[in-house]
Amino acid sequence: MEYAGYSKGIKMTDLLQKMRQDMARQNLDAVLVLKSDPFLSGYYPPYKNRLKEVTGFSGSDGVALVLKEKGVLFVDSRYTEQAKGETDFEVLEVPRDTRLSLWLKEYMRGKKIAFDGDVHSFMWYEMMMMQLKECDISFIALDSKTLKNWFSVPAFKQKTFDYPLCYTGQATNDKMKQVQRYLCEKELDVGLVLSAENTSWLLNLRDKKKSEYPVVYKRLIIKKEGDFEVLTSLNGLKNLSVGVDFNKASYNLIQSLKQAGAKIINTPEMIDDLKAQKNGVEIQNIKQACLFESQVICKFLAYVEKNKNHITEMDCDKKLQSLRKKSPLYFCDSFQTIAASGVHAALAHYMATDKTNIKVIENPLLLVDTGGHYLNGTTDMTRTIVVGEPSSLMKKRYTQVLKGHIGVSKSSIKVGASSASMDEKAHAYLRADGVDFYHSTGHGIGMMLGVHEWPPVVHGRDEKGILENMIFSNEPAYYSVEEKFGIRLENMLLSVKKKENLIFEDLLFIPFDYRAVDFDMLTMDEKQWLKEYHLKVFEMVFPLLTKREQKILQPFVEAFVKG
Repeated sequence: MEYAGYSKGIKMTDLLQKMRQDMARQNLDAVLVLKSDPFLSGYYPPYKNRLKEVTGFSGSDGVALVLKEKGVLFVDSRYTEQAKGETDFEVLEVPRDTRLSLWLKEYMRGKKIAFDGDVHSFMWYEMMMMQLKECDISFIALDSKTLKNWFSVPAFKQKTFDYPLCYTGQATNDKMKQVQRYLCEKELDVGLVLSAENTSWLLNLRDKKKSEYPVVYKRLIIKKEGDFEVLTSLNGLKNLSVGVDFNKASYNLIQSLKQAGAKIINTPEMIDDLKAQKNGVEIQNIKQACLFESQVICKFLAYVEKNKNHITEMDCDKKLQSLRKKSPLYFCDSFQTIAASGVHAALAHYMATDKTNIKVIENPLLLVDTGGHYLNGTTDMTRTIVVGEPSSLMKKRYTQVLKGHIGVSKSSIKVGASSASMDEKAHAYLRADGVDFYHSTGHGIGMMLGVHEWPPVVHGRDEKGILENMIFSNEPAYYSVEEKFGIRLENMLLSVKKKENLIFEDLLFIPFDYRAVDFDMLTMDEKQWLKEYHLKVFEMVFPLLTKREQKILQPFVEAFVKG
């Protein structure tokens, strides 16, 4: 079936013209482009802008399909409105409108689709083959000459530093022994470490460049007995059983391993689990980083309250950086601050620019999502702040989100159980009112690595489960472009074992905004949780503030403690 749903004309850039000329020469019907790289991370500098180069879309996730005369961009609900404003491609929201595999099944039967085998995982390829096996669709890996004609790959060099034992709590040799024991248990001769985050964790190395993803871009070959080496060649793997995580291995890497004669065994990288369960030294460091971050955000809240009549979204970013820089352990922000007023807050990952920047006073609510990389830990938090007069609907939605947030924090689950029951609590009050949010309730947080780490995840489809000493976000939300506001409330949680169960400890102590709360909607248990939480804000963070800042924030604490 020919796809007739596209109505807008695509601006023919030089890049698209090159792509379509090569597509015609090679008898290709479509080319897939996504924000990925040989590390399958989306961050590797030489590759990070390809999706934007092709489509104009600047979000951190999405898949584009370049057709002979048309173009389609698949994004999730975080980016729908942003994408529509940035690209001439038709934007389809996943899963509301469709999914890539369903769209291909409907419109691309019997067609030839090209892809970059270096940036698509082998698991993705296998899933496509399985889901589309009756559609006679051919997936063809592009050759390097064609790709070089389309995309430049700048030279890339890295300078790294040894991440100290006082922060890691475990030496590389000890970590390596754990991995080698795992290889022996799985009866593997060799294991490949393909994730840049996992390599960085294992070797206790970080990138000197102050970026939100300070990882070392290297892959490793680890032998069950002996040393490890950086993966630069596959020589010597013939007839050896090689453990490879198909979710982290590119299509091209698997083809090269086959050519090298390796016995390939799909094996999850155990470092994912080792890295996710923080040791005692890491936990104590992260708690200290979170205490400083709580101080930073409380100072920032006082700043906003005092200056809300004239500051802009971009001023918020600058102020937060200036506050963090007062710590000698500050490395850089863990992601670009999202300071979003009005309809901007309905775009989950909005970034203010010179063109979009507005005064925060123009709308009743200001959403601020921000975090820092400190040498002793990584932080991530969100507050929605009242700067005007919130409507009754805004207060209702804020309170529903807050109730969901409290429900997650108060949860108790079996060790290793899915987080699905926690996710249900986050959504419950919104869903009961016929609305919802469509991203994960929580994501793992790395230790001076990626601010988004997996595992763990808080999601209705979580199959991995939550274990002791995992750190992750708790961030229920509500977004409405039509109503021109968005709300998100985010803290960091630590899973703590209590007998056979896990309970969850809050790590950040930052007031919620009482002016947006409908107290009549809260239960006695929820009011008690808010009282205890804000007493900790008062006891732990207020001593770190100036007298003036304490005076400004006093009502934020008293409203919950005395109420």
